Amino acid sequence: MYYIWKARNCIIHSEPYMQPSAIIIHTLSDAEPGNWNVQRNHQSIWTSPPVGRPVPIWLPPSFGWLKINFDGSVHPNTIVGLGCTIRDHDGSLIIAKGTPIRRRSVNMTEVRSALLGITLAKDFMNSTLGFILEGDSAFACATLNRILGGVHGGDVEEGLAGSLKDCPRIMITLIDRRANSAANFVANSACTSDFLWERGMPQSHALSFILSKDSVAM
Repeated sequence: MYYIWKARNCIIHSEPYMQPSAIIIHTLSDAEPGNWNVQRNHQSIWTSPPVGRPVPIWLPPSFGWLKINFDGSVHPNTIVGLGCTIRDHDGSLIIAKGTPIRRRSVNMTEVRSALLGITLAKDFMNSTLGFILEGDSAFACATLNRILGGVHGGDVEEGLAGSLKDCPRIMITLIDRRANSAANFVANSACTSDFLWERGMPQSHALSFILSKDSVAM
């Protein structure tokens, strides 16, 4: 009842709220023997407002938080690209990383991109209040919520579970593909070679344009 009440209040105030599947996972977890205190120390599992209406523009995180956008690019060959960006409350790009891997399913490519993003964020664990992990794949966001709820299996999901556990606080959001252009650009670039950009390095004109467009939308 507490989780339902909290989700209801978030909906009224147009804030990110816990999805029904996450409420069920949390409730079952709390009901496990010896887990009655799990809520006190457990990370919050939140997703964006109704999945059918993702926001079509990129929005910056709150002050003190960092936003990790992730995406995967599948080309008609044996290589796919994983891409992620990390930005702060001003919308400033802190780091962007893309890496090629051998072909995987579209869904697993997105999940692997999320793992790349949260792994990249480890260097910022001690300097942020929390992370917003954001992508345009409903499958990946549902998978991340399930993993946060303690249900996972396989190497990729096990890696995500370990990395997410280390986060101070984590929020999972599903967005419109149009709001994920920067991560998509990085993923596409990674189909041909590794891509790494860190603050202070010269940016490509294409990436600069995408970031400036997001800033205007803010």
